[in-house]
Amino acid sequence: MILRLLSLLSFGLLLTNVLSQAGCARRVVGYITSWGDVPFTDQQARLLTHLVFAFFAMDADGALTLSNKAQQRLNGILEVARRHPHLKVQFAVGGWENSQYFSKIASTQSGRANLNANIRKVIENFKFDGVDLDWEYPVTGGAVEGEEIDRQNYVQLMAELKQELKVLQESQQRADSYLISFAGAAGYWVLKPGFDLRGLLENADFVNVMSYDYFGAWQSKWGAFTGPPAPLHFAMPKKKKCRNFYVKRFSGKMNVHATIKYYACQLKDTYKINMGVPFYGRFWHNVGEAVAPGDDMWRTAKPIEGDNKFEGGDVQWRQIGGRFEMSRTRFHEGSKTPFIWMPENATFVGYEDANSLSYKIHYIKERNIGGVMIWAIDFDDEKLSLLQAATGGEICTSPFKKEFPYKCSPVDDQRWWTFEDKPEHAGMCGRSAPLYNDYYPVCDPDDPGHACCGKYGYCGSGPEFCGCASCVDYGADPSLILKEPIRPERKVTWYTLASGEGRRGRCGPMAPHLDGGPATCNPDDPSAKCCSNGGYCGSTKEHCECQGCVDFSKTPDYHWKPVEWWTFAENSNHIGKCGPGAPVLPSGKTPKCDPDSNAPCCSQSGYCGNGALYCECQGCVDFKKTPNWEWRRQVVTVVSSSPSPNAPYG
Repeated sequence: MILRLLSLLSFGLLLTNVLSQAGCARRVVGYITSWGDVPFTDQQARLLTHLVFAFFAMDADGALTLSNKAQQRLNGILEVARRHPHLKVQFAVGGWENSQYFSKIASTQSGRANLNANIRKVIENFKFDGVDLDWEYPVTGGAVEGEEIDRQNYVQLMAELKQELKVLQESQQRADSYLISFAGAAGYWVLKPGFDLRGLLENADFVNVMSYDYFGAWQSKWGAFTGPPAPLHFAMPKKKKCRNFYVKRFSGKMNVHATIKYYACQLKDTYKINMGVPFYGRFWHNVGEAVAPGDDMWRTAKPIEGDNKFEGGDVQWRQIGGRFEMSRTRFHEGSKTPFIWMPENATFVGYEDANSLSYKIHYIKERNIGGVMIWAIDFDDEKLSLLQAATGGEICTSPFKKEFPYKCSPVDDQRWWTFEDKPEHAGMCGRSAPLYNDYYPVCDPDDPGHACCGKYGYCGSGPEFCGCASCVDYGADPSLILKEPIRPERKVTWYTLASGEGRRGRCGPMAPHLDGGPATCNPDDPSAKCCSNGGYCGSTKEHCECQGCVDFSKTPDYHWKPVEWWTFAENSNHIGKCGPGAPVLPSGKTPKCDPDSNAPCCSQSGYCGNGALYCECQGCVDFKKTPNWEWRRQVVTVVSSSPSPNAPYG
C-alpha cells in the first residue's frame, strides 16, 4: 500500500511538472549538440519548452548539411520530442566554428535569399518549429573577422527570413508562426558595434543570450584571470592604487547582470530575453597568487612560453566530479558561483552548480526575464541535476510583473572614458576630468563596478566612490547624467586630472602657464571652483575667501593682470626677489611684488614680504598701496645680497 501511494505521489509530481512546463509562463530553452552521444530523453523533454539542435553546417553558398552521424542523432532526438506536443523544436545555424560565411552571405540579396530558402527546406524536411541563428559575431567577428556593414545586414537577413517563413506558414495553413531566435553575445564590446538589438527583435521571437564564458584560459594579451564562466554579479577586487585610494582595474561588465541589463535597456523590455546558463566549467593550470588577499577566486595564470597562451580548457558538468575534487568546492558569495582551488598543483576550476543556478532562476523571476537558455543539456549528469535546478524556483508559475526592473541611461551615446577610448583617461569623471566628446565625463550607470564618481574624480564602486558627500551614484540614478551643466560654456582654461603632477589642480600666475596664460579653476566644479593665493584649486574657505583668492563661480571671466613678479612659471629660483637688484623678468622689466599676496612689499634688500621691515622702511615699496610703482632706471646700491633670515618667499 505504501509503495502504491509513493508511486501515485511520484506520478502526481511528474504530471504536475508536465502540465507546468506545457503551460510555462517563461521559456526553458535547451540546446543539444549534434556531435554528442548522450541521448535525448522524455524526462528532458518534459522539463523544456524549447529544444534547439546545434548545429546544421553552413557552406559558403548558404547550403545546410548534416553528417551521417549528426543526422542519426537528430532522428533519435525528434522521435522523443514528438511524443511531447508542448515542446517546440528548432535547429541552429552557425556557432563559433561555423560563422565564417555569414558576413558574405548576408551582404547580398541573392546570398540572403539562398540561405533563407535552405532554412525553409530544412524546416519542411524535418518538421522543425523554427530556426536559431548563431552568427558569432557580426562586425567584430569571432573566429573570423567581420565587416562594419554586418550590423545592418543582419537585420535585413532576419527581416527577409521572417517573410520567407510567413509565406511557408500560409502555404501550409499552419496556425502557429514559425519561430526565429538568435544567439546574442555577452560582451558589450561585441554587442554595441555588431548587434542592432531593436532591429533584430522586431523580426525575431526571442534572443538566447550567451551570458557565460566571461573568464577562460584562452589566448589573450591582457593575461588570464581565473573566475567562474558565468558570475551573476560583479564581485572582482580592487587592485590599482591611484593617489591615496584604490580603483577597480577590472571591467564591471564581466557578469550576467550587466549583460542582461544591457539587453533590457536597449530593448526597453525583458520578455524576449532568455538568460543563458552553462552546464560546464572552465579550468586553468599554472595559476599564481590571488589578485587580492582573502579572495581565492580571482587569480592570474602564467602564460605558456610567454606567448600569451594559457593552459586550461572546459569540462562538462557530468565530467567535473571525475576530474576534480568536488569536495573542495567553495562558494563565492559576491558572484554567486562555486569554484575549486588546488594550490598543490596550481589548478583552478570555475563552474556552475545547482546552488548557483538557483540564484540565476531567482534573478530571472525577480527581473521579469523571458526565460532561461541552457548550453547544453547533454552536458548534464544522469540524474539531470542541473536541468532540475534550472527549471525549479517557480520559473514557470511565477507571474510577470508590470514594472520595468532596470534603471537605464537616459542617453544613447557614451559619455564616459574607457580603456578602449584612452587608457590614461579611463575611469576619470567629474568636472575636473578631461572632456569626453565635449561633455564633462560621467560614470557608466550600466557598469556595476564603476557606476559612481568618487570625490577624487574616478569611477568605482563601494562607499568610497558612492557614499561620500560629493560622490555621484549614476547607477542608482542615471538621470544625473543630464544634470546641468553637462558641458562647459567656455573654453577649458584649467588643468584637468590628466594634466600630470605639478599641473593637476594648479592655478594662477604662480602655476605653470596654460596656453600662454595663467590657468584658471573650473567654475562648474563645486569642489575646485576657487584659486587660492597659493595657486591651487579647491572649494574651502582658504581657497575662496582669502586675500588674493579668486572664486571663478562668481567671476568666471576673471583674468589675472600681466605678471610683474617672479613666479614658478618663470623661474622658481627667483621667487620672492624684487627691485632693481633682482634678476629682470623675461619681459625685461624689474620684478615687483604681488599686491594681492601675503607678501606685497619689496624690502630695501630686494625681497618680498610684509610688516614694517618690508613695507615701512626707507626705500621699501608697498605695492598694495602703490601698485603702479615703477623703479627709476638707475643703479641702486643693494644693502645685502643675502635674504633676511625671516624673509618669506611668496
